[in-house]
Amino acid sequence: MARPISRRRLLTLGAAFGPFLRTSRAAAAARPNFLFLLTDDQSYGTLSSTGHPFMKTPNIDRLGREGVLFTNCFVTMSLCAPSRACNLTGLYPHANGIYSNQIRWNQQLPTVVTALHEAGYRTAHIGKFHMDGDDRLQPGYDYWAAQVGQGQYENPRKNINGQWVDLKGYDTAIVTEQALEFIRSAKRGQPFCCWIGYKACHGPFTPAPGYENAFADVELKPPASYFIDDPGKPQRVRGKGRTAGMRPAKRAARKGRKAEPAQSAESLSLAQWAERERNQLRCLMGVEVSVGRLLAALEELKIADDTIIVFAGDNGFFHGEHGLHGKMEAYEESLRVPMLARYPRLVKPGQRADAFVSNVDLAPTILDFCGVKPPRPMQGRSWRALVSGQPGSYRRREAFLYEMFGGGATPEKPTVKALRTEQYKLILNLNPPDVTELYDLKTDPQEMKNLAREKGNRDLIAQLKRRMLEEMRALEDPAVPVVEGGAGS
Repeated sequence: MARPISRRRLLTLGAAFGPFLRTSRAAAAARPNFLFLLTDDQSYGTLSSTGHPFMKTPNIDRLGREGVLFTNCFVTMSLCAPSRACNLTGLYPHANGIYSNQIRWNQQLPTVVTALHEAGYRTAHIGKFHMDGDDRLQPGYDYWAAQVGQGQYENPRKNINGQWVDLKGYDTAIVTEQALEFIRSAKRGQPFCCWIGYKACHGPFTPAPGYENAFADVELKPPASYFIDDPGKPQRVRGKGRTAGMRPAKRAARKGRKAEPAQSAESLSLAQWAERERNQLRCLMGVEVSVGRLLAALEELKIADDTIIVFAGDNGFFHGEHGLHGKMEAYEESLRVPMLARYPRLVKPGQRADAFVSNVDLAPTILDFCGVKPPRPMQGRSWRALVSGQPGSYRRREAFLYEMFGGGATPEKPTVKALRTEQYKLILNLNPPDVTELYDLKTDPQEMKNLAREKGNRDLIAQLKRRMLEEMRALEDPAVPVVEGGAGS
């Protein structure tokens, strides 16, 4: 498989990394701590502050109330490992080389954590790392406590500083307790970077203790596009089907299992869908409790105002939209994630930022706040100026590029390239070639009408495609020839 950045090039970048890490004594004395909270498979609308109809998440919401809530935060690829690599490196998947869950982490890649470590920060990774089952102790961390791959919700096995330990309890609580111990052990005068990767709220959606029966009396209804077989969608999407991950009665019967006699196949399917939704939210409540514990500890230690806290999802998630369960596809539910940030020293409270930001922006932003200059290959841009009272010096994105790599795809031959602007989204289904998709997000926010099927939109498609190519060239995207060649239909 193609790796856009060669090992020699990465070694060169690593050698050049050192000069950028110098900070003045004054800057070092005032450098903030950094606490990053990353959830798994959490879609944008699952918080009370982002409009969920019954979820109550006051601890997570507090980060936005006392800081900023980003209403247009997008991931460059909606999948566990690629998204995490983007957060760490500030590079797109086609550039950092992590474009699937089956690619081993390249330890030569400079990251925000290694940069902070070299600049004198005490660093920790706690929880999910998820890079092709990579069980190695990674360089640049003073404390390491991670599972392999997805890990388990109950009684997880962890690599703690190079030793495998079988732990008892629920993973979210264990990860939080490990983070609290790390934070409380911080040395006076030395800032810390604590990177937390929660398994929640990824499947199998084991509820957090105490929330096993939460929301049981809440009636859930599937989204409007749940039952629609949309001919405007590619065969890849239509073939996934709304019954993925479920077992309706008639399918159970075919497998020799006894179905519930009082329910039809369709009603049982909807009942399973609703219970799955409840269980995912029950997982998320464990994180909500944990955020409260972490905030309380920072306040107890009197360092809450000296700590940058960023809460984000690694990727979005489909809750039945377009009949889908999971992520990957370039629709809003998949690529849009919640992100909130709190840092009272510089971030004004109560902000709702509608500018397009991305997971590749995290690394350069944190280095900017911490007074550490990022290496040149980072493709993200810092949003410090946007949230600290200097919006005029922030260069807003007018468009955002998304990429997706399915089975057998490579950076040169991606499955999907998509461009999102404030009004439109263009999706090119490239490998294998399939229908081009165009949606007007102002009039059709649920992306249910593919305007590319209408002849009158050819000029608009051509215009958006030219803009896509501009973004791709700026990002040194090796798939430019495929898009120029007009793959898709």
